[in-house]
Amino acid sequence: MKKQLPAVLLAIVAVVLIAALFSAKRENAELKQTATNLATAPAEPAPAASSEPVAAEPAIVPVQPEIAVATPPPMEANPAPEEQETAVRRMMGNMAKMMENPTMNKVMEASQRGAVGALYSDLIEYLDLDAEETKYFMDLLMYRQMKNIDMAMKMMGGNLGEDEKKALADEAKQAEETLKTEMEKFLNNPDDLAEWEFYEKTMGERMMLSQMDQSLAASNATLADDTYRNLLGMMHEEKKNFPFTGNLHDEKNTDLSPGRFSKENIQSYANDVRQLNERISARAQSLLTPEQYTAFEASIKTTTDMQLSQLEMAAQMFGGKEAPTAP
Repeated sequence: MKKQLPAVLLAIVAVVLIAALFSAKRENAELKQTATNLATAPAEPAPAASSEPVAAEPAIVPVQPEIAVATPPPMEANPAPEEQETAVRRMMGNMAKMMENPTMNKVMEASQRGAVGALYSDLIEYLDLDAEETKYFMDLLMYRQMKNIDMAMKMMGGNLGEDEKKALADEAKQAEETLKTEMEKFLNNPDDLAEWEFYEKTMGERMMLSQMDQSLAASNATLADDTYRNLLGMMHEEKKNFPFTGNLHDEKNTDLSPGRFSKENIQSYANDVRQLNERISARAQSLLTPEQYTAFEASIKTTTDMQLSQLEMAAQMFGGKEAPTAP
């Protein structure tokens, strides 16, 4: 299977950007309508001409009428953590309401389909799917993707009871199970199914190795296919066997509660990842040339920094706080 550079799209970030774009377009349309109304309004009647001489007036430069645009109130330079959390929750609640708009949903689905298609393009090519098969394959993936998006957006609204949160999590888990069942029927081949499952489990590792390969492209030191596969397998093995102290490494975990994204839990995960990276780097050195190893170390650092930044963002969105200390 050839190597790719996945179009990594954090779903939550995508929601933020698309919501902002949708809001901006709507505001732009309103401004245009206001400007049109002003331009077509009847002009004030001109005063009657006078026969008396009038002193010369200085030239006046016409000024365009100002259009009042609602702007958010200025924020404090360093708002308190409680105020920051409230502001983030309010923004997430407003975005969750926007997702109820059918147009917004269509925009989101189109955006997500493009991102998911880019992520799985390598596997689609490996499986040699034709156009019709590719569409069905993507429909299966999008079923799960949109269920996850729906769950995340409603969770971010912050107004759900525990029963409602559990129901959403159960829906997401059911979507995962349905996807696996239908994918098994669709692929109809144990080897292909195993390849799909392995592909899903190694998304993060593939992203890191693809970034590494891209940095090596100019020097023609990119990874050979067998080296790439061996390195990918080794990284997956180390991650699978690592004794994580928390649950943030579990990409299938649908728990979006504040406790899971507490600062303490994120710090614990960061420490785990650093230890895991040390193990991976030690084993990778024997598989790579010195030039490849240097690029590998740089890529693993960049990827780790990005993951931790995403977790910090998730902590803000889901209201993560310091975990309570044991009595």
